[in-house]
Amino acid sequence: MSTADQQQFIDAVKKANEGSFFFLKSNLKPAVHALSRLAMFDMLPALTAVRSIDRDNVSIVARDVLSREATTRISWAIWVVDGREIRDFGLPLDQVNDGREYMGCTRLDDAGAQKIIDDALSRAKIEAVTVDPYKSDTCCGPVGYAWVKILVKERQKPGNSLISNLAAAAHYMLARYHVCAAKATVWQMKTVIAGYDVKKRTVIARGDPELRSMALTSNRPFPPDFAIENWAGKGAEDGERDRLRCNSAASRPLIAPTVNNTEWGE
Repeated sequence: MSTADQQQFIDAVKKANEGSFFFLKSNLKPAVHALSRLAMFDMLPALTAVRSIDRDNVSIVARDVLSREATTRISWAIWVVDGREIRDFGLPLDQVNDGREYMGCTRLDDAGAQKIIDDALSRAKIEAVTVDPYKSDTCCGPVGYAWVKILVKERQKPGNSLISNLAAAAHYMLARYHVCAAKATVWQMKTVIAGYDVKKRTVIARGDPELRSMALTSNRPFPPDFAIENWAGKGAEDGERDRLRCNSAASRPLIAPTVNNTEWGE
């Protein structure tokens, strides 16, 4: 596919809006079929090039003339363009990663994210033993060190906040540490994780698609992304296993966990 293929869709939308006093959604059928033929990496910029109302109408017409799978692709792409979020619509990973790249992020690779996690923990087990306050906590200290001193520090370097594997690893480690250290239960941590993305959605809806108003550094915060949230959820569950293994005597919060927005490192 190419710019010419994108232009075919854009021209078809333009034609649908011309030539009649009353706009008919059925006029968009050629545009919908043209859009459906595009690969995701072409579909996203093509949709960006037309008006929001045209994207809405395309979505409506697609449900009438395309298969469920084709309609889902288009609906997901429109969500990325308008909502600036990666949601789980069941699409293949390569198409989801096209959406991440469209928003300025790198492609996510679970094996790559796990390697960053493993490498950070390996470093932390060596380095944390000489650094306060981590050296006094042999149970959760290395996890906290891996999160704050390695992953957050790496994310705060210019341009690094949108590296998907690094974002996944940092969110995982944050959640794992807080649950291990009894600062939050698994349920509380997952609620905080979900709430953080809700806050991002609200900021985006208010006209800040790059989340600049939430940024703690010159870097852009990572956009809402179901896979990053899933990695954080996995971290919470692994943190609970850590807690039961070596910190089970610690009192956990009954209501409010001790996690604040500054700890996300974005």
